[in-house]
This record gives sequence, structure tokens and C-alpha cells, in this order.
Amino acid sequence: MTAHTDSIGADRLDALLDAAVDAMILIDRKGTITRFNPAAERLFGYAEAEIVGSNVRMLMPQPYRDEHDGYLSRYLDTGEKRIIGIGREVMASRRDGSQFPIGLSVGEFRVGVESGFVGILRDDSERHAQESRLRRKAEQLRLLLEHAPTPVVVTDPEGRIQNANAACVNLLGYDIESLRQMRLYELVESNDRDQILTDFEQARAGGETRQHEVSLRHRKGHSLPVLFYSGCGRDEAGRPLLFIAELIDRTALQQATHEADRLRDRLAHAARLGMLGEMVSGIAHEVNQPLTAISNYASACRRMLNAGQTTPAELIEVLEKISRQAERAGQVIRGLRAMVRQREHERELLYLNPLVEEVIQLAEIDLHGTSHRLEFDLAPHLPHFLGDGVQIQQVLMNLIRNAAEAMREAGSGEEIRVATGMGKDGMLELCVSDQGPGVATAIEGRLFDPFLTTKPQGMGLGLSICKSIVQAHAGDLTYSTASTGGARFLVRLPVAPSEETE
Repeated sequence: MTAHTDSIGADRLDALLDAAVDAMILIDRKGTITRFNPAAERLFGYAEAEIVGSNVRMLMPQPYRDEHDGYLSRYLDTGEKRIIGIGREVMASRRDGSQFPIGLSVGEFRVGVESGFVGILRDDSERHAQESRLRRKAEQLRLLLEHAPTPVVVTDPEGRIQNANAACVNLLGYDIESLRQMRLYELVESNDRDQILTDFEQARAGGETRQHEVSLRHRKGHSLPVLFYSGCGRDEAGRPLLFIAELIDRTALQQATHEADRLRDRLAHAARLGMLGEMVSGIAHEVNQPLTAISNYASACRRMLNAGQTTPAELIEVLEKISRQAERAGQVIRGLRAMVRQREHERELLYLNPLVEEVIQLAEIDLHGTSHRLEFDLAPHLPHFLGDGVQIQQVLMNLIRNAAEAMREAGSGEEIRVATGMGKDGMLELCVSDQGPGVATAIEGRLFDPFLTTKPQGMGLGLSICKSIVQAHAGDLTYSTASTGGARFLVRLPVAPSEETE
């Protein structure tokens, strides 16, 4: 009966070993291998028949091989557990000599007359590879964050700063430990803080990456203009884990923009002076006419008074003529003063049509004595825009004079047409077209490049300055061929925001 029971137990053990997914090795109390299941064969590359009877230490590389028998003897003598009864990770050796990590659990067993130890082994190579990949990625991310040239700060979902790179520390002047005691919004100037808090709320709710230009507070107290990008990192369930903010310092760009504005204004002023210098002959003639009339009327008054043959009504009529001529001369002088005066960069709410009308008065003086004539079509009730009126007038005057010069050089065309209106996209439009030869196709694409000119004495800066002025007003200046075959220049300007027009 006992032998039969032992046989049943052995059969069950064989079935268990054959069905096990993990490698299982049975050894006797001397360390000799007695069973080697199919999973172990696949793991180590040995067939059971060729390894049974060998000491299990052959499956171990050094130093585990020399230490194994000592562990086994110590346990049998003292019961002290080093591996037996306790799971641990060790290195194993395949038949081809390659080594790999395994998770090893060892326990005692007794089945019938057979007793010894059973080792359950699991190949940890893939887990090790995954952990190694994770460590490499973590190190790469650490290096990427630490050495990124752009300041980067990482916060938890509540905005508490968890980490910041060296560029961020240098930008803000705080050491990393000080930053970790703060929330990100505490670094933002009060007038921009609500926007950042709103971004955090929207990102937590699943919103997209945000971009804003905000001001941060440096540790020393001064304000830093930055372009603020933020994004949210989420877990597999979509829950926010962290926020990443990239801070691009705009200080140098802001300073360069201000300097460019100053240089553009100086260049535009120089161009106005040059343009008006070329117009001076016509302007002098226009001013001389009312001055001559004033002189003549004044002489007439003197003669009438000396003769004693005048009445107060006659004198008043002559004096009114003097007044009208003085006003006429004054208008010309005021227009010149406005165009010549160099001012600080100004922006104010303006209507386009009055600016155009003032330029037309000066342009008609400039065209006096030529065959060219100005036609204009000014759309009524146009909304106003935010800009510098003198600069816009300079653009218009330059376009009108270019049109006149092009027709004069070509010896064809008489009409210069100036029109205002609204574009289909809601932009204000100012159009200047002529009946001249237009622009050659070869240079049309480079028409607004600096120093490109078709005039023998030209510097090639006029159109470049004009385009720069219009772009500084958030608009655009474009060229196309007019229906008459001449040139057509279109200035487009944005309408002032409604809150500024109220």
C-alpha cells in the first residue's frame, strides 16, 4: 500500500513538473540534480537526461558556484537561511556559457521517499532590460532637462514646483531649493497671474498646450518678459501628473524691437526730409502765391487809405482776401511742419480719410505744372485705426510720387488714383494706382527689398521703408498690376479694437 501511494505521489510530481510554466529543478541534499522539468530545459539549453546527476552549481557562474555548497551545508547544519526558503535574484549560466539574471525561490520538499530541495526559477532578463531602458530614459530626461538651453520648470498638478533646470535658475535668480518651495504662479507678475491660473485649470480639464507672453518677477525684483509655453503630462487614465512650462526670455528681443523702432523712425524721418527736399520748388511756388497776393492786397489798402477815397466796407473786403490768402499759406506750412517734425513713436486713434485729404493737398502742389492729375475715391464712414498719422501720410506721399515719376519716365499716362475702403476681411484699405508701365516681372518679387531701385539716382529704400512702416502698424503693403496696366499698391491696416473706439 505504501509503495502504491509513493507511486501515485511520484506520478503527480512528474505531472506537476511537466506542466509548470516556470523552470523547476529538484536537487537532493548534496546538491545533485534529480529532476529538470521542460521549462528548465528551455531556459538553460540542457536536456534532462544529460544534466540529471550533476551538481546544480554547474548552472551558476562565479562567485555563486563556489558559494553554493557552503550555503547548502550551513542550512542543513544550522537551519540558517541564505537562499533556501527565501526568494532572491542571482545570476545563472546557460549551456552556451551566457549569463543571465533569474529570480530564484528555493524550498524543501518531501514526496514519498524522495526529499530534497526545489528551485523555482524565472528568467529576469526582460525585466532587467526594461529596467535598464527605463533608467536610460530617466537619465536622458534628466540630462535633457538639466542641460536644455531653454529654461524649463516642472510642477505638480497644483502648480507646486518640483524641478527646474540650470537655465531656469539662471534666468530667475533663485536656487533650485528656493524654487521647490514655491508655486509657479507666484513667479508671475500680478497682472498676468490670472491667465496662468486659468491655463492650469483648463489643462487639468483636458485643454491643449498654451502660449502667452507674460512677465515674471526676478529674485532681485525686476520684471522679465518671457514667452510662456505650458503643457500637461497625463497618466494612462488621462489624469494630470505634472505640468511642464518652457520660458523663453524676450528681454533681448524686446530691446532689439525698441531699437529697431527707433532706427526705423529715424530712417523714415530722413526719407521724409529727402522727399520734401525734392518737393521744395513746387512748395515754394505754392507758398509764394498767397504771400504775393497778401502783399498786393496790403499795398492796395495803403493806397486807398492815403487817397482818402475808401469806405470801411471796402477795407473789410480787402482784409478778408488777405486773411484767406494767409490761411492758404498757413495750411501749406502746417502740412510741411507735420511731415518734417521728428517725434517719438506715437500711436493714436485716427481716421484714414482726413489723413489722405491732407496728403492730396501737398501732392497736388508737387504735381503742379505737370500733366498728371490726382483722382480720389474716399469711402465714407470708415472706422478708425490705431497708428501714427504722419508715418501713414509719408507712405501715401511716397506712393503718389513714385507713380508720378514712373509715368513721367515712361512718357505715358496721366491719372493717379487714390481710393480708400474696407476689405472683405474687415481690414482698412488704401489703394494707389497709376497708368504707367508697371513693374518688370523680373523684380516684382523683390520690389520691397532694401536698395532695390529702378531709378538712376534712387537709393532703393523708399518702398522698403513704406512696407516696414505698414508692418509696424500690424498691416501689409502689397503690389499688383492695375487694370490700366500700371502699378497698383495696396496698404491694408487693421481696424482699431472696439473697446478702443468707444
